[in-house]
Amino acid sequence: MTNTTKVYNLIKKGFKNPKRKVGVNYWRFIFNALAENTGAEKSFFIELEYINPSLSPSAPRLGFKPRVKISEADLQYVLAGTNSAKTLETEAIIQPSYCSVRVGMVGKESKQICEYHGLKNCSIKNNPFEITIGNSVFSENKLLGYVSLSEQDAKDHPEFLCNGGSAEWNIDYSLETVFMEGFKSSKAHWFPCGCLAKFSGNILFDGTNYLIDAKHSYGYCDRYLGSVFPEKWFHLSSSNLTSNISGKLLFDSSFSVQGVFNDRISFLGTFEGQPLVFTADSSKSKYSCVWDCTQAPEGSEYENKLHWSVSIHNKIYVIDIDVYCDLKELHDRKLELPQGKRKIMDLLEGFCGTGEIKLYKKNKKTLEQLEFAKIEKAVCEFGEIEEGEI
Repeated sequence: MTNTTKVYNLIKKGFKNPKRKVGVNYWRFIFNALAENTGAEKSFFIELEYINPSLSPSAPRLGFKPRVKISEADLQYVLAGTNSAKTLETEAIIQPSYCSVRVGMVGKESKQICEYHGLKNCSIKNNPFEITIGNSVFSENKLLGYVSLSEQDAKDHPEFLCNGGSAEWNIDYSLETVFMEGFKSSKAHWFPCGCLAKFSGNILFDGTNYLIDAKHSYGYCDRYLGSVFPEKWFHLSSSNLTSNISGKLLFDSSFSVQGVFNDRISFLGTFEGQPLVFTADSSKSKYSCVWDCTQAPEGSEYENKLHWSVSIHNKIYVIDIDVYCDLKELHDRKLELPQGKRKIMDLLEGFCGTGEIKLYKKNKKTLEQLEFAKIEKAVCEFGEIEEGEI
C-alpha cells in the first residue's frame, strides 16, 4: 500500500480535461497543528472541489447567488398591476458551476474561508501531477496556497457559504496507507487515498501561525467524485490508536468508515499493517453492518456529545466502533449540491472524536479478541441533504 503511479492516476481522475458537465469532484486533506506561540492544538482541513465546472468555465457561478428572472416586459406587467404579475417568478434557480478552494479550522472556534474560480482559472500538469487554482497548488506531495475574504464581503455574499478571514499554508505531505478501493458505482466513487497521511510545514490562519509535525499531524486524505453526493453522509476516521491490550501507540494502524452507499457503509483499515477491507459495492453476502449517529442521553457520562456507532461482521471478523464528539467541538457547514435547486448537504463535523475500536476473530462459537484500542483525534461527520436557505 505504497504510493504508485497507479494511485495518482486514480487521484487525477476527473481533474484532467473534465468532461462531465454535472457532478462533483472532491479532494480533501485533514491534519492537526500546534500554535507556534501558545502550543494550542487545532485541527484543519484544506479542500479542492469542482462542481459542474464545464457549465460555466469562464467564471464561477454560485447557485445561491440571487439572480433576477423578471424581464423588461414582465416589469411592465408589475408596474401595471395586472393579474399575470402575480404568477411571475422573481428569481432564477440555476445549477452551480465553479472550482473552489476551502480552508477551515474545526473545533470550538470553527470557521472556513472559501475562494471560487472558473475552470479556465485552473491548470493541471501531469509530470509531476500538480493542480494550480488561483493562488493555491495541490500536487503529489505539496500543498501551497493563500485565500482571503474580508468580513464585510462574507456578510454581503452569504452565497459564499463561508466566513471572513485569511489563511496561508506551505505543507509537505505523504500518503502512508493508501486504499484505492472504497466504493464505486455509476453515480459515485470514493476511496481513502490517505487513510494514514503525514503532514509537515505550517499554516497561518487568521494571523496565528500553526506548526505541523509529521509525527503528530494524524493526517487523513480522501477523494469523492460522482454525479451526486450520498443522500446521507456518514464518516469516521482516525490514525491515532492506542492499544488497551499492550498500552502501545499503534503507529501503523488507521481506519476510515464512509457512507451511506446502497444502504451500507464501507470500512477500510489496517491493524499494525494488516489490512481489513469491507466495501459497500461488494455483494451483500460479503458482510453485514449497522451504524448510527445519535445524541447521547441526558444524565449519562456522554451528555452533550454525539455518538457515532458502527458494527461490521462477516464469517471471519467482527469490528465494533464507538466514537463520541462534544457538541461544542462540532462545525456545522453547508456544501452546495451539483444538482442545484438550492439543495445542500448540511454537514456536522468534528475532528476530536474519542472512543474505542474492537476487532474480533470468530473461532467456532466464540470470539477471539485481536485488538481493543482507544481512538483519539477522530474525524466525525454526519450530514443529510436539505433544502438550503440563506
